[in-house]
Amino acid sequence: MNMVYLIGLVFFVMSAGFAATLAVGWSKANRSENAGYGSGTGKKWTRLGSIYALCIAIVFAVFFTLLNR
Repeated sequence: MNMVYLIGLVFFVMSAGFAATLAVGWSKANRSENAGYGSGTGKKWTRLGSIYALCIAIVFAVFFTLLNR
């Protein structure tokens, strides 16, 4: 299998993980089970989002580097 396809697969899995994390975090059932969940989570969401964005940027950089070889 070509390395470009593997990098694309990694990007897809990371994006799906990010979407699933947001879906679980913002779900109605999650908020109703723990009323204090929504307080003080802004920093946590920002940190988690920045980690995902950094990882996606790294994967894109590797992807385009391998693509332009």
